[in-house]
Amino acid sequence: MLIFCLYAALLLGLGLLDARRRRSVADFFVNGRSSGAWHTGFSLIASCIGGSATMGMAGLAWQVGTPAFWWLGSGACGLALLTFFLAEKVRASGAYTMPEMVAAWLGPRARTLVSLIIVPAWLAILAAQFTAMGKLTAALTGLSPDTALWAGAAVITAYSCLGGQASVIRSDLPQCLLLLLGTAVAAVWLFVHDAAPLSGLRIELVNEAFGPGKFTYFMLIMGGSYLVCPMLFGRILSARDAGSATAGAWLAVGGLAASAALIVVLGVLCRGLVPHTVAPDDVLSTAMTLMPPWAGMLLLVALLSAVLSSADSCVITASTVLCNDILGRRDVRLCRVVTLCLGAGGLALATRGHGILDLLLMANDIYVCGAVLPVFLAMLMKRGAVRPSFALAAMLAGGAGGLASAMSGEIAFGYAGMALSVLAMLCGRFLPLRPDASPALR
Repeated sequence: MLIFCLYAALLLGLGLLDARRRRSVADFFVNGRSSGAWHTGFSLIASCIGGSATMGMAGLAWQVGTPAFWWLGSGACGLALLTFFLAEKVRASGAYTMPEMVAAWLGPRARTLVSLIIVPAWLAILAAQFTAMGKLTAALTGLSPDTALWAGAAVITAYSCLGGQASVIRSDLPQCLLLLLGTAVAAVWLFVHDAAPLSGLRIELVNEAFGPGKFTYFMLIMGGSYLVCPMLFGRILSARDAGSATAGAWLAVGGLAASAALIVVLGVLCRGLVPHTVAPDDVLSTAMTLMPPWAGMLLLVALLSAVLSSADSCVITASTVLCNDILGRRDVRLCRVVTLCLGAGGLALATRGHGILDLLLMANDIYVCGAVLPVFLAMLMKRGAVRPSFALAAMLAGGAGGLASAMSGEIAFGYAGMALSVLAMLCGRFLPLRPDASPALR
């Protein structure tokens, strides 16, 4: 309980300082565009490695072994494509949010539609982070699960509300370092305690428990969520210049790959400590209680850092998009109110009892199928190269497929939606116009 209270007090104190010093819209939305390459890179890493990529990924490694690497490994691949093809365009746009950029390539209606996809999707991701935070808080403080969930969500929402993007990016570097240090120390202790789980481990890309179908899903859906991501675009838009944005993004690609390997090792080593009856999402929180107090405390701080650095990014992403692109207002006070409302919505969703993985994959299904491919393909082309009506059709078809996939559990719907989305974009680019077409479409 003491560690949690001290951590929360430190974060809220930093948030109050930032709220007093930084009051401009640019500070709240894009950190005043002042982030260098190192801050950009570590902020990208910290934003990507949240509750799902620690507790969820370690639990998956505990179950299936090394193929769990693709949880973050697919993200590293998606971020590499983003860095190579889009990073300079993103930073050069001078936008405040990703949907604002979408308007330049696909028109204002596409901006509204992609915003309406982003906000609920990121609300589900936020709920996943709140769920992880609740599990951590309950395991180490002795609070009831419901009370722990409320306490964790309150700290995350309040901190995000105070300083906005400036506070989030400022805290990402130390939180990322704490995350890497804590997980590395925990892995070393587990290895000394019982190295047997690693001795017979096979290095596999896929296996019986994680087949080609899951690999394809992770690469397309999980990886796609890093290719065109409003949260990651926000970090790139906050960079000092295009060079800092690109260098920071490449740093993050390497950091994600290395972190994925470390978390897989940590999850596999937990087989020598955690009983096989434990639920996968609870593997790390259970391991903390079975380690010596000092080791469990270090792992707790690492996981708290992971969850907080990702959760605050999620709520700021959703609130800035809602204010800037749906409500059409860049107002710090309004954005703070919206942040509080979204935090309450994420908490309500988290209390429904969905698992971390379920919430994350539900959000990714809808967002990736509906927004990623149309936006990525459009940004590879010249501005205005795709007719807006076809871009809207592409988003609606993909989003419908993703929603059907999320509700039914049949990923074939999502793949079908993505295929229709690509087809609509290609038609909008290459089909000739009718002679009597409106001048606006010429």
